[in-house]
Amino acid sequence: MRIALAHNLRRGDEVGQRGFTSPGEVEELLTGLRALGHEPVAVEVSATLEVTLARLRSARPDLVFNLAEGWSGPWRQSFYPALYDQLGLAHTGSGPQALALALDKHLTKLVLRAHGIPTPGWVFVRDGAQVPALDHLRFPVIVKPNFESCSKGIGPQSLAATPDEARTRALGCLAEYPDGVLVEEYVPGRDLTVPYFTAAGGALTVAETTMPDTAAYGGLFDYVLKQDPSRWSHLKVPAPIPSALAAQARTLTHTAVQALGLHDFARADFRLAPDGALHLLEVNGLPGLPAGGASHQAAVLAGLAPNTGLADAVISAAVTRLGLSTTASDGFVHETFS
Repeated sequence: MRIALAHNLRRGDEVGQRGFTSPGEVEELLTGLRALGHEPVAVEVSATLEVTLARLRSARPDLVFNLAEGWSGPWRQSFYPALYDQLGLAHTGSGPQALALALDKHLTKLVLRAHGIPTPGWVFVRDGAQVPALDHLRFPVIVKPNFESCSKGIGPQSLAATPDEARTRALGCLAEYPDGVLVEEYVPGRDLTVPYFTAAGGALTVAETTMPDTAAYGGLFDYVLKQDPSRWSHLKVPAPIPSALAAQARTLTHTAVQALGLHDFARADFRLAPDGALHLLEVNGLPGLPAGGASHQAAVLAGLAPNTGLADAVISAAVTRLGLSTTASDGFVHETFS
């Protein structure tokens, strides 16, 4: 198959590029796609709409392998799948509606709660002049942007011990992130993540991502820690937790992915409280696929090939879901756009 690897290339350390795909990850995926017998072309989609359209049309893909995060706005991940749909291009992963839902922490938590999935209590704040009552929450709380990922907007200033302090924190956060702020009950404990790949059986092995700075009470997986390369040295796959608890995390992940309407691959992030209770914090509808990451290690444990398993799982799920032919087309354009 001719496959366009659509992505926003990470070119630096600017805040707006934190969720973008690194050059190393792009090359790893291209190599894996070639090893699988596909004809890939890397299509960088951060240019103007006109240029992006030209690149996609020139690639003439049978399938778009979508990793594009988008630049700005609360629905940024939805833009590219919507564009592929308008162009009639088949693509991997979730559609625009599901990605928009998963990126909205408030709406995601409403869906999770409606399906009986435990998630910390919260209040959504959109209007600084009318902050809802916070007294019913269990304190301390964490105040964070509602639509951001990669822990953007989360730091030492995010914890609040009282309603008045939380209100002040919320107003400050809202000034920087006017689309909305979440005031959420803080759950201390261990950080767990569950990769999800439809073609690999769904929810994979539970991984633990706890770091020393997040293990203590008051510890946050904040923006600085999310960018710390040493965090990978603390990754444990599988997580050292009882088998019954791991099974529960996988079941909750499956339920959440189905409830949110996500396709092909996703990831669920949990906090394991000291009392042994699991709390689902958020669901990532467009997780990265770096070699050595939690998804990669869990996939290898599930029996997938180390160098090609993740790409193959994503493509296989999309091909099955969309009823595509896997026969490669003729006349592939051997170009890389950047």
